[in-house]
Amino acid sequence: MPSCQLCGKDVDSLKKAKIEGATLKACNSCADMGETVETSTSKRRKKKKKSRTRSTGRRKSKVLASNYGQMIKKAREKEKLSIKEVAESLNEKESVIKKIESQDLKPEKSLASKLEKKFGIELYVNPEVSDVKTESGDDRSATLGDVAEVSD
Repeated sequence: MPSCQLCGKDVDSLKKAKIEGATLKACNSCADMGETVETSTSKRRKKKKKSRTRSTGRRKSKVLASNYGQMIKKAREKEKLSIKEVAESLNEKESVIKKIESQDLKPEKSLASKLEKKFGIELYVNPEVSDVKTESGDDRSATLGDVAEVSD
């Protein structure tokens, strides 16, 4: 036998009532203290569907160019700008720009986007298997291990 969530009495039937902001299953006398909440006859609830876009072909995600530091440095020197000037114009620390140029730090996509826009260069490129050289020097195709970047 169900019991009232407010007073604890065992009763035959309960009503859903909103009492002081809380929705409770209460007996008739306790339900009168608040507003009775209408219960729908349909127990089905609509689930939100997550929209997933699946590409039918091979997914081509862009990767950071292997020589991104050199590209940035050449572009900066071409425009005759100091690291300090670039850092100030992008609202970044000078040390961050130095580390990116020396390839000690990979730029986040947002910063890479700023650098691409400022210098008119492309730091994120489509990976090409043909660009990867196998270490053994043989004529076999590159394997996934040769191409994939694994992050910790």
